[in-house]
Amino acid sequence: MPNYKGHLIGGIAAYGLLLCTLLGTVKPSLLTASEWLLFAFAGALFPDIDIKSKGQKYFYYVVLLVFIMLVIRQRFEVMACCSFLIISPMLINHRGIFHHPWFVITMPLIVWIIISNAMPSISQQIFFDMLFFIIGALSHIWLDFGTSHTIKKLLMRKKNRW
Repeated sequence: MPNYKGHLIGGIAAYGLLLCTLLGTVKPSLLTASEWLLFAFAGALFPDIDIKSKGQKYFYYVVLLVFIMLVIRQRFEVMACCSFLIISPMLINHRGIFHHPWFVITMPLIVWIIISNAMPSISQQIFFDMLFFIIGALSHIWLDFGTSHTIKKLLMRKKNRW
């Protein structure tokens, strides 16, 4: 079980593999490649937001920035809805839902769909951001549980326990 530095290294490795795979079809700028790396890092730390960790700390920094933006735009109803989602990591056991491959794949794709409907002009950019987030999160799960356990979870042969 690696610490946050180990998960960041895993995120870099996953980022490199996905980037090399995509280079035949996309040519990202340095800024875009850096953005994708940040999303891979975020994904690599994300599954540990249900415990006191670097991932949780950064998660709540981002939440604070989002809430400030929502207050400035006077989107209090969105802020209220988000508040229920924000407290969920405190209510869930460690290595629960946030460590399930289906969750770390499905959740970013749902976010992508929502953002794409609201802002279709950035749909492709958000898709690649979510793809790198997913690969980072899967690297975290793989590092925590190992290859065979992660593959079993990916194939859903094992019953999910919450």
